[in-house]
Amino acid sequence: MGINNRKLVWLDDFTEPELNKEKWCFVHGMHSPDLEYDNGEEHVFIKDNNLVLLSNKSKLADKTYCVPESLSTKNTMCFKYGYLEMRAKIPYRHGTWPSFWMSSKKELKKADWFCEIDIFEVFSSTNAVVANLHKWKDGQHAMLPGGEGCLNRGYIFENPENLNNEYHTYGLEWNREYIAFDVDGEEFAKFAIDGSFDFSEGLPGMEGFHDFCYILINNELFSPGRSWKPDGAELTDDDPMPVEYHIDYIKLYQNSEDGEEFITQL
Repeated sequence: MGINNRKLVWLDDFTEPELNKEKWCFVHGMHSPDLEYDNGEEHVFIKDNNLVLLSNKSKLADKTYCVPESLSTKNTMCFKYGYLEMRAKIPYRHGTWPSFWMSSKKELKKADWFCEIDIFEVFSSTNAVVANLHKWKDGQHAMLPGGEGCLNRGYIFENPENLNNEYHTYGLEWNREYIAFDVDGEEFAKFAIDGSFDFSEGLPGMEGFHDFCYILINNELFSPGRSWKPDGAELTDDDPMPVEYHIDYIKLYQNSEDGEEFITQL
């Protein structure tokens, strides 16, 4: 698992003064009616060679909070298989929903449904991240079984007292046989995609997890108007603002001999 004999094929370490628009775009993929979405320099900026995604209270009378849209490689890069790694300092706080995930590239997919690979999500937790696989098609949705017990697909930090001030690495190992997730090199979840495992009768098969995917990053919040949120996760006036998500780098390693590919001309 991990880098092994792979080569670094794609990188952003955010050393330029502004976000590189040749590598990134914004996608309005998530929505809540009481959120303002703003991708301006107040909410997305480079500081100390980190990309910062900042969410805060909204200044608009009819909105509660203001967040950036999904930062994505949807229009700039997609890939299939390899080892993807992010080093970041993310918010582990009540009401926060930072994430690092991927979705099928529509123009290149072969399956009749879209896959979603959640490398991590923080569901208003102070000490844990969760990984998930999803299938989507025309309003139909399937995810790995577990429901409220989803933390069996999660990583729990043993010493979370200073977690909001710490950088950790979050990795995805993706090959023809399985998808696995790690924190600081420690694997915490692994799922077969070779046909020996499935998790939906309504959307059968695992072929969608062999389609090209692009990256998405969110610093979302569990605002009062959000249609879904975990019990007890709704933000209140007592929750401190702003919420900052700091990304040191994102790297993709691949070995073309293993059928690992990426595309940058989309």
